[in-house]
Amino acid sequence: MSRHQVEIKSDGPYHHQVLIDGANIAHALAGLTIEMRSCEIPRLELDVQLVDVTQVGSVEADVVLGTGVAEVLTKLGWTPPEGHEA
Repeated sequence: MSRHQVEIKSDGPYHHQVLIDGANIAHALAGLTIEMRSCEIPRLELDVQLVDVTQVGSVEADVVLGTGVAEVLTKLGWTPPEGHEA
């Protein structure tokens, strides 16, 4: 598990920011849970929104990550496939 700088802001029921190392990922979240215990580093669990697809079939497609997604994933420990930049 890797450690990151986390900042959570809200200015009402519809305007939230969840910053991980300065990158706002709130638009990609269905929710989050934060655990804070005495004498321990807080633990943040992110519930990332995924599209539920029962069956698509076999297709060839270019996969493009939205703006900033690769940067956030890389900061969280993801390694991009060989030949692709984060």
